[in-house]
Amino acid sequence: MRRFFVSAPAWGCYLGLVFLYSFSFWQLILHRRDETFWSWADAFIILKYSVLQAGLSALLSTIFGLCLGRAFFYLNFKGKYFLFKTFSFIWALPSLIVIFAVIGVWGNSGWFAQIFSFLGFEWQFSLYGLAGILLAHCFFNIPYGMLYSYALLKLIPNSQHKLAVQLNITGWQRFKLVEWPILKKRVPFGFMTIFLICFTSFPIVLMLGGGPKYSTFEVAIFQAVNFEFDFAKAVMLIAVQVVVAIVLKILLNMVTPKQEKIVLTPDVESWIPQLSNLEKRSLKAILWVFGFALLLPLCSVIWEGISVSHLIERLQNPMLWQATAYSLMLGFIAAIVAVCIAYSVALAARHFYYQKQFIRHAFLASTIVYPLILPIFLLSVGLYFFFQNSELSTFQLLLLVGVCNGIVTLPYIYSMIFDALWQTLTRQDKLAKSLGLSGFRRWWIVEKNYLVRPLLNAFALAMSSSLGSFAVIAFFGSPDFSSLPYLLYQQLGSYRMEDAAVTAVVLMAISALPFWVLMKNKKGYI
Repeated sequence: MRRFFVSAPAWGCYLGLVFLYSFSFWQLILHRRDETFWSWADAFIILKYSVLQAGLSALLSTIFGLCLGRAFFYLNFKGKYFLFKTFSFIWALPSLIVIFAVIGVWGNSGWFAQIFSFLGFEWQFSLYGLAGILLAHCFFNIPYGMLYSYALLKLIPNSQHKLAVQLNITGWQRFKLVEWPILKKRVPFGFMTIFLICFTSFPIVLMLGGGPKYSTFEVAIFQAVNFEFDFAKAVMLIAVQVVVAIVLKILLNMVTPKQEKIVLTPDVESWIPQLSNLEKRSLKAILWVFGFALLLPLCSVIWEGISVSHLIERLQNPMLWQATAYSLMLGFIAAIVAVCIAYSVALAARHFYYQKQFIRHAFLASTIVYPLILPIFLLSVGLYFFFQNSELSTFQLLLLVGVCNGIVTLPYIYSMIFDALWQTLTRQDKLAKSLGLSGFRRWWIVEKNYLVRPLLNAFALAMSSSLGSFAVIAFFGSPDFSSLPYLLYQQLGSYRMEDAAVTAVVLMAISALPFWVLMKNKKGYI
């Protein structure tokens, strides 16, 4: 009976997600037309440029993130914790805020263009195209590379650092002999994760792509449905993306070390060796360069938002606060859905892994990968077709969009919950069995204190991520039902830049609140 209550909710979530995606795909097939502009040549071009921009973005983000992670690991300075949190927050920023921030600095009317104009030079940098996509993706993903690299460096045993000091190993030799053995096994996993994020990128490529040349599959599907009304083409593009994404996921599993399948966060504080003056200066230079590159766009968003004309009147816009209220409700619903699904799946997956039922564990855990492999537009477009002739109430729209947003955030919170559950099992299972505890009493007495913080962290991250979600509400949004990302997209599209600046600041502020709750616990981060 206990096994049933552990596994039944997880398999229910699995079947529910399979049904939801299958149903959405079926709706797309039903609405297809015989006439289509689909061709394999077009798909190959999209695939080629998707791989190109994702590969370059992942490579640059991984290298720069590693440099920044090393700087935070080895340097100790006032404000380090605050700066680390600020950089980390960039990864939780909504994509539309990233776009607005990059345009504010690098665009034709951005800060650099104004400085060049003041000095009598012409700003000739074109933000729209591959350069703009790379800038936005690097700005967004370098903080992830930093977080991942920093966590890897903390896995190096203190004894190795102390031995390196005794043997007078410094500089490049320390990196080669002490750091690289850990990094070379795990950095490819971080690279492939960033590659997948960039490969399925939607708002950044849509706004900064500069045309169909640099389209990703997500953008091509969006254009096929919204502008060309070519649903057969959308179906074929989705099928191609699914095949490619499955191949990428297999590659991701291949570069994931077996010991990384179950991740245990080290509790021991790292012993940091003393650096030479040259090493310190080099790492400080890296910190200054990337601090400038990452903080300047954030400052531009804030400055553009508070320096607009008639700021008070714009803040009193009822559409802004209606969109804010809907965004908060959508974020709350999405976080609840994501945490419940992730916890149910992780609980059963933990049981299967502990019982060495690896096939069941892998099969069930694959549920969490669906949002990465399957395009979000498969879900949103299919449901849009099903409900297009229905009069949905605001409450029904909130549930529909909120649930979809929650599903999208599953890959980002699952590992947090699974790691916490696995740690609790390995550390407290003998104690619980010796006390004869099971079921809810076991959870309340033994596991609760280990799980509350990770569950709150996962809830905060899911809410922060879903507050900026745009792909689903892009189909269900309207003047009467609008989130902040949807409102910001409309304002940017109609060149109401001052209204967009205020909306961007409000969106960034409410996205920051749950994230800073996530980073509240200092231990384990910095």
